[in-house]
Amino acid sequence: MRLSQDFGFNHANVVLRIGFKDGELYICNEIYVHEMDTSEIIKIANSKGLEKNLFMYCDSAEPDRIKMWKSAGYRAKSVKKGPGSVKAQIDYLKQLRIHVHPSCTNTIKEIQQWKWKQDERTGLYLDEPVEFMDDAMAALRYSIDNKLKNNGISFLK
Repeated sequence: MRLSQDFGFNHANVVLRIGFKDGELYICNEIYVHEMDTSEIIKIANSKGLEKNLFMYCDSAEPDRIKMWKSAGYRAKSVKKGPGSVKAQIDYLKQLRIHVHPSCTNTIKEIQQWKWKQDERTGLYLDEPVEFMDDAMAALRYSIDNKLKNNGISFLK
């Protein structure tokens, strides 16, 4: 089991609890909130009983928020981003069968509305997702950070 988080305020802040079994991915719980500061979200995580001993893979754009989670006892760590990292994460996820618990209604909505960008001239679909209501999807991508490293994929800087 592991936790993953995409930080947000106006956009959703999403924390997912994810497990892997027999090569399949399970999204077990979600915290999906808007316009809440980190201390409020930590209180929600504590009240829901999120395990502090699990690694929490977080958006690297917010190091101060990662520090707050660490100070609250969570094993928060930043995900390495680089050119091509989103595509590599998505390509890895496409290989998995993904199960979503019915209580994760916001994650389900995001998955159902997931779309690919289209080339305006040719109409062909690109290998790039549309960046709209994609906060749970970002948290899902972050959850596999160490899986990519273990499969020989690395990102050059």
